[in-house]
Amino acid sequence: MSAFSEISSFGEEWKGTTNFKVMPVGNYVFTAMITYISDRYGTERGNCTVQIIRNGMQDGEIIIYANGALQSESHHLSFIAKWQKYEFDKQDGTLVVTGNSDKMGGDYSVRMLPSGQVPSFL
Repeated sequence: MSAFSEISSFGEEWKGTTNFKVMPVGNYVFTAMITYISDRYGTERGNCTVQIIRNGMQDGEIIIYANGALQSESHHLSFIAKWQKYEFDKQDGTLVVTGNSDKMGGDYSVRMLPSGQVPSFL
């Protein structure tokens, strides 16, 4: 499936749940337990606010807002479907982003599971 289909399936799974916000323009904003696995850093976890753009030229862009060990200086926190692969995992409801980069020491994956907590900027 395409990245946009994967995002849509993820959104359909979580719409209407506690603190999973669908903004007036269609963007998703929520807090998620992030599991970030990379060759460089191993497995790291953090609770971060996430925004997924659902319209216009940026449709499909995913932004994870830095928190704890997950910082933009050391990790990829913005994703574009052109450069990463998106997959909705129906088994546990996570959205999974995979890619490869020198910054992360090779392959990496990012799993986002909405936590039900209030996003940091709403």
